[in-house]
Amino acid sequence: MSNNVGDTRVTSKGQVTIPVGFRRILGLKAGETVRFKLVKNNQVMIEKNDWKQQLDKLHLKVAAHLKKHKIRPLTDEELDEAINTSAAEAAVDRYKRSL
Repeated sequence: MSNNVGDTRVTSKGQVTIPVGFRRILGLKAGETVRFKLVKNNQVMIEKNDWKQQLDKLHLKVAAHLKKHKIRPLTDEELDEAINTSAAEAAVDRYKRSL
């Protein structure tokens, strides 16, 4: 696919149509989001907002951090207990504020 795809019109709502060739290359489907970045000299870069890939990278960073600092991840039971304790404390705080 050529870099020179052609022009597209901006609607009164500020919307533009991404050409089908780019949508195919990026694997974009209806309802997905893209990110616009101003690069230089009024050039705009559009990239797929791939949150799953970003989440995978974050998991790897967290795992590396935990390993480096010899931190044991919480078990599911410990996480459940922390969530339940925090929820109970928040409920008590809300109740006290409502008095």
